[in-house]
Amino acid sequence: MDRVRPHASERDDILSMMLSARYEDGSKMTDRDIRDELRTLLIAGHETTATTFACALEELHRPENAHVRARLQDELAAAPAAPEELAKLPFLGAVIDETLRLHPVVEMVLRRLRRPWRLGDYELPAGTSIGVALPLVHQRADLYPDPRRFDPQRMLDRKPNASEFVPFGGGIRRCLGAALSLYELRIALAVLLREATLALREPRPVPIVRRRITLGPQTGVRMQRIA
Repeated sequence: MDRVRPHASERDDILSMMLSARYEDGSKMTDRDIRDELRTLLIAGHETTATTFACALEELHRPENAHVRARLQDELAAAPAAPEELAKLPFLGAVIDETLRLHPVVEMVLRRLRRPWRLGDYELPAGTSIGVALPLVHQRADLYPDPRRFDPQRMLDRKPNASEFVPFGGGIRRCLGAALSLYELRIALAVLLREATLALREPRPVPIVRRRITLGPQTGVRMQRIA
């Protein structure tokens, strides 16, 4: 930070943007705040994105989803190779979203009430912590018919609203790295599927387990390059 700070206004990287940022009152972010934000992006965003990537590969290479993979590969074959163009592909984005729906990386998003709030029949006082259970929201049959089926087309037919699709949380506390994660996932998945032919080496779905605060494949997802 000390090395970059004198030149921050001339650069466009994330660290420089944070060093140049100002709050509404004109004050700067503290070095501690910047450090914590960078940790969120670089550390919290690594395992979570990799987990979603693994789950997407598993879903795409299941025999029952061969038609989904074929459609995605057709879209990729017809697209320019530039990353910014790949990131705009609609079916690629739908595949990522459907993976996040079926396999959210965290199971609950917590919020603490700043004022009393009524939830159904419950009167909750200020200071109460409440949580949104992501798997329960994402597998509601009234929102997602046949909810356990991997069907990216549903994400194109109807765009779920911010309270129906919450893999990154919601509101002003939505995950800071959401846009970066989605961009990384689209580019990485597109490049891999364009340049390699893979086969799934898992005879049955890999169990999803909790790892500290995240959810992910218990043993990873074993793939083999065949071309």
